[in-house]
Amino acid sequence: MTEQASPQVLLVVELTMRPGAQREMREALDRLVDATRQESGVVRFEVGLDPDDDTRVLGYEIWASQEALEEHKAKAHTREFRARVRELVVDPATPMRTGRWRPMREELPAAYVAGTPGFAPPAAVPAAVPAGFTSERRLVNDVRMHYVIGGSGTPIVLLHGFPNTWYAWRDVMPRLAERHTVIAVDLRGLGDSDPGTRPNNVATGADDLHGLVAELGLGPVMLAGQDWGGSTAFAFAAAHPEEVRRLAVLEAMPAGPWTETGSGSGGAWFVGFHQIPDLPESLVAGRERAYLDWFFRAFSANPGVPTPAAVDEYVRCYTRPGAMASAFARYRGRDREIEHNTRHLSRPLDLPVMAVGGEQVFGAAVAENLRHGASNVRQEVFAGCGHYVSEERPAELAGLLLSFFDGM
Repeated sequence: MTEQASPQVLLVVELTMRPGAQREMREALDRLVDATRQESGVVRFEVGLDPDDDTRVLGYEIWASQEALEEHKAKAHTREFRARVRELVVDPATPMRTGRWRPMREELPAAYVAGTPGFAPPAAVPAAVPAGFTSERRLVNDVRMHYVIGGSGTPIVLLHGFPNTWYAWRDVMPRLAERHTVIAVDLRGLGDSDPGTRPNNVATGADDLHGLVAELGLGPVMLAGQDWGGSTAFAFAAAHPEEVRRLAVLEAMPAGPWTETGSGSGGAWFVGFHQIPDLPESLVAGRERAYLDWFFRAFSANPGVPTPAAVDEYVRCYTRPGAMASAFARYRGRDREIEHNTRHLSRPLDLPVMAVGGEQVFGAAVAENLRHGASNVRQEVFAGCGHYVSEERPAELAGLLLSFFDGM
């Protein structure tokens, strides 16, 4: 007689935290989720908040078998969570309520389970940070924001674009850190930052940056953003001009009341493609490296830039579950960006703004666009440069940013 396979175990877990413990609970849950999703026996492991009660946490779990569940219970990260959660809930004697459920249709493995299209192996190791810098995370709004920080002095915040991460600034950061505290941030849902539950668009990114600046106590900052990072930086300055000393926008075309609205309005072919709901995710899944390679080849004016090591790091990040969807969401949120900037810009920004373009891509158009929304714009164009200015011209860009940020 053959042995029958153990059936899946499906659980719903509920806990109620004491008021004021939300941040500590979120941090404990984040650690539990990150570790649990690496277990071989998990089929699905989701955690969320009751939308009407942010002290009520709901968990939705599917385990391959009862044996897999028992192994999970014995794991160190599970035991640590159970001990920690007793300190954070209303009733320590009964910290969690657990029940069973039955699906109305077959449940498929989540994207973080090995063998699922788009799965990124957990063994992928993040690229090293520059010497003198550290990789850190901070809870902001509904996400853990990842950033790399180093140096000392007046803060400079750096934002990346698509298809990059904080790593695009790696060769610029050490030079800036000779005079400044430098913080290179992964945008929500990209790099090693969480996607959260809010729309991954420019307006949300500006709010995330506002929260991070407050959390780190940075005060007014120097700010530089490339591509979508440039649009996010501009939106942040529009909403919070008192928090920005000087703004540099690289190879980006921030949108506002001067921008044509509607999906697919203008731009390259991929702009309209990325705005189609769900389709890009389906077609790119499992082919992320080939897709990203096309962008690197098409929009870099310097062969071999980004380097193979940088491409590996970007592929690591963009094959994380939901990362490509987070990137595409920014294209789909263009009208929201226009609405945000229109609402906040009663008059053009009057703080110093530097527009930087790569001659082979946006060039002088960066400054032309920014002059619609800012009154004090300095134009710079890098000859023989493509879209990835921070990687194609790192030394020259670092010098230019230092000159601009230090008021020279």
